[in-house]
Amino acid sequence: MKFIFFLLLFSGYAFRITAQDSKEIAEDNAAANATNPLAFVTKLQFQPNYSWKDEGGDQLSLISRISKPTKTLGLPFIKSKDPSKVYTIYRLEVPVIGQTLSDSQSVLNATGISDMVLLDVIAFKQKWGLIGIGPALLIPSASPEILGTGKWSAGPVGVLLYTGVKKLQLGFLAQQFFSFAGSEQRKDVNFMLFQPIVNKIFVDGYFMQISPIMKFDWEISKYNIPVSLALGKAFAKNLSMFLAGEYVLSGPGTGDLTFRINVNAMFAAL
Repeated sequence: MKFIFFLLLFSGYAFRITAQDSKEIAEDNAAANATNPLAFVTKLQFQPNYSWKDEGGDQLSLISRISKPTKTLGLPFIKSKDPSKVYTIYRLEVPVIGQTLSDSQSVLNATGISDMVLLDVIAFKQKWGLIGIGPALLIPSASPEILGTGKWSAGPVGVLLYTGVKKLQLGFLAQQFFSFAGSEQRKDVNFMLFQPIVNKIFVDGYFMQISPIMKFDWEISKYNIPVSLALGKAFAKNLSMFLAGEYVLSGPGTGDLTFRINVNAMFAAL
């Protein structure tokens, strides 16, 4: 009887440890998917941002993103021969903005939707990580118009992600836009968004991100260079959240401080 009792006790303990290990693995995998821009999972993100402007005023924005992976090569009707190695990520970003700026910039005071951005990135899995290339389209959907560029713009997207070190992701996401149509009263668009990626995953689904979005406006030769830090956690396998702060070191927005929250729901891709 003692032997049976200790056997049952040990079995229960082993089952508990296994369950804990499975939960930790699920949370770590969820953290890896949450921080990986080319992960083969569907993502629905809501990201409120609040910015204090150094020159006076503030801005509140809500960025909504949906990322959808498919077993295709950039277009829905071209099937990938090996979706485990080559697939496509579609991402749509919709920003809603409300801003009240200083008296000198009060003409920019407005609330409404800004320009939408659509990415179509083909991902190539490598032994050391991922490479992604494809086109991007900026849609002049802003209403009121002052919240956007007033121009249809397009250009290339490039993503590089090194995952050769366990629980570490290093790389970048770059988007270049050139205007090709739109209002003749608005200036031409020629800028690049460059986002370095440093993601560190810890135990129990906790993670840290360093991924400021730098803007290089080639048209007016002005460059915004921020620094940022985000701390987050993945819950189970389908939800993550992070809190981040960002400060602009140089450029038109020098001194601006932004606080953001990101809620990310993840679903298995069909």
